[in-house]
Amino acid sequence: MKKIYLFLLALCFGVGAKAQIVIEGNNYLNKTPLKNTLVIVKSEGKVLQTFDTKNNNSFMTEDLEIGKVYQIYLQNPKCVVMYFEVVANDIPKNKSELNTIFKMEIPFVNKNDPDIDTTVFQKPFNRVIFNGKKTMMDDEPYNNAFMATILKKKAVATETTAAKSENEPTLFAGKVFLNNDKLQPAKNKPIVALNNKGEVIKSTATNRFGAFTFTDVKPVDVAMIKMDLSDVVKAVKAAGTSGKVPTELSDMLNGMLGLYNSKSELLQLAKPADGFCVWDLNGKSSDKLRDENYTTNIGGKLVSSSAKEKRFFAEKNVYLSNKLNTVIKKTKTNKMGSFVFEDIKPDNTYYIGVDHADLSPGEKIDLLTAHDAYIATLDTMVSGRNSLLLNSNYNKTFNNFTIGEDEMKMDIKATIFGDNVNQPIGKLKIILLNDTYQPIDSVITDDFGAFKFKYLPFLKRFYLSAENKDNILDVYKNILIYSNDQTLVKVMTHQKGTKFTYNPVSAELSSLRDVELEDPWLEFVDGKKNNVSAERTATAKPKSVIENILFENKKYNLTPDAQQILDKIILVLNTNKQLKIEIGAHTDSKGTSESNQKLSELRAKTVRDYIVNSGIAGNRINSKGYGESKLLNDCGDNKECPEAEHAVNRRIEFKILGE
Repeated sequence: MKKIYLFLLALCFGVGAKAQIVIEGNNYLNKTPLKNTLVIVKSEGKVLQTFDTKNNNSFMTEDLEIGKVYQIYLQNPKCVVMYFEVVANDIPKNKSELNTIFKMEIPFVNKNDPDIDTTVFQKPFNRVIFNGKKTMMDDEPYNNAFMATILKKKAVATETTAAKSENEPTLFAGKVFLNNDKLQPAKNKPIVALNNKGEVIKSTATNRFGAFTFTDVKPVDVAMIKMDLSDVVKAVKAAGTSGKVPTELSDMLNGMLGLYNSKSELLQLAKPADGFCVWDLNGKSSDKLRDENYTTNIGGKLVSSSAKEKRFFAEKNVYLSNKLNTVIKKTKTNKMGSFVFEDIKPDNTYYIGVDHADLSPGEKIDLLTAHDAYIATLDTMVSGRNSLLLNSNYNKTFNNFTIGEDEMKMDIKATIFGDNVNQPIGKLKIILLNDTYQPIDSVITDDFGAFKFKYLPFLKRFYLSAENKDNILDVYKNILIYSNDQTLVKVMTHQKGTKFTYNPVSAELSSLRDVELEDPWLEFVDGKKNNVSAERTATAKPKSVIENILFENKKYNLTPDAQQILDKIILVLNTNKQLKIEIGAHTDSKGTSESNQKLSELRAKTVRDYIVNSGIAGNRINSKGYGESKLLNDCGDNKECPEAEHAVNRRIEFKILGE
């Protein structure tokens, strides 16, 4: 929900005039002017003024005398009934000659918005108060606190799924892996839920992690789950004509496919037959697939393109809006233009958008996956933002946009006060613990009580503990935790002689945590290596970066996907003008060592030429072919290995030579 923007214009009409306040409002719904709004001005329960904006989106009250508190109600058929307060009963008599016009932009809320808690509007959504000098002002603390309550909080399950009715629609969430191996997900496969007559109840597809969901299904109706493997059958037949079928394809048809629930617990194993794999559900399996709180994470990178340059869309606001264009999440891109949104619900409509005001004329914003593949251009204008429509129904675009927790990093930022914000607690050791209460890292608060944990592995849940060395905390009755944007997150009662451990609930975690995509190049863009703790500095800077740049068998020309990855590296080199790298090409052990050596040299040269041709100085880029001399596993000559293990050795490695 966008912050209410207020500005003031004070007008003085001469000595002896009776003090008056005029409210001038401009009504908007998702940045679109909202007309036909009824405005009612009340004080002490009495209606003082009533008027309709009709074909306008603006209104102006008649003069409001000082010495009273006014409630101004706003009624529109499309929106929630809202009101704000004008507190004018504390203006001193020596200010009574002043006249003020207060202008405000009012963001209305759709009354049918499923993400809005309409009950909070029983209180004023905004307060206007006297600034103690000569005019009126926005009551920032109150208004910010109210805005934080508008969005519905994520529901916490209070009963087990087993206790729910078999006839009650619910959410099924599961995963499929090959041969009981969680490193081999069944990616992008059509999958359906069937009743006991074999009729399709719901259909979807697995994502790149092998995960799937069925929304609004009745457990009593789901008898089987069936996966379509016809694409694998077709690929096997095509490969068979050449006399060699890739191992991963034959394993998919001849191995066992495991059905798991959302918690990665194995429910059943089944063997594919006739191009399908079917799992018959008994009551227990069906129950374990229920997960009404299941969500996914999405993340990508934004790249700006114009006639003059291509660059990371860095450190800019990114918005996640629902289908009614209400902003439900907001974050900022990092130095590489990447961002993450957590807790995306299945089968919902969203918009991903950036402020149009942040774009120059002719500039366009492309959305890439976490692995630098192009998804789409943000070319739809919605509520003043360049946006992309996204349906979370496991379509191809959404699947490419989905990310795993192992691809995420997080920063934790907060400020600690004792009793009130005038007493920051400095020089306090804060310890970060994981969900099993094992210490992960520690920092010391600065003189203002602030602390940061930078670029940590993502934790779904974490705890904070503070040492009470020399009883430093015992002078305070309460410990206050504030987020990085100065919002109060938690008030904790302190017991003398003890340290405290803070267990943030789900709603508080998002206030303390900034999440971003992991990318090994990030530290070479913004010096993030200088922000990690001293204990991890030695391991924080990689000596080389391995990218998944694939070549066709025995060829050295670049594929479009490889070019996308190299475009990212070019942007890094353009951002950090001092960076020098070596391009090392490696092959697997198939073929002769001589042919592999020659092939790797050609591939390394191809990559170097692509980068240099983009404008990067050639003296910053070395290239070298290593052939099969540096395998990452035991898949050497005459060794039988799965294709997936051979693929690990076919790589391009970028060695950082210096800055």
